[in-house]
Amino acid sequence: MSIELERSLELRKLHLEKEDQECNHEYEKEFFNDIPTGDYACKKCGKSISKSFYIELMKVKQALD
Repeated sequence: MSIELERSLELRKLHLEKEDQECNHEYEKEFFNDIPTGDYACKKCGKSISKSFYIELMKVKQALD
């Protein structure tokens, strides 16, 4: 799956307006005008992370499983 940059920015704004700031991030590839940005964004809160951080995060997650 993928998420458009504009949508991730909207989600980020909505998430910041909420009282509950916790999120179990579910990252997807981020796109701008159907072109990959190279980053990943959470489909729940809009937080963006770099591809290298995403790869490290997935390595840690796999090690814990």
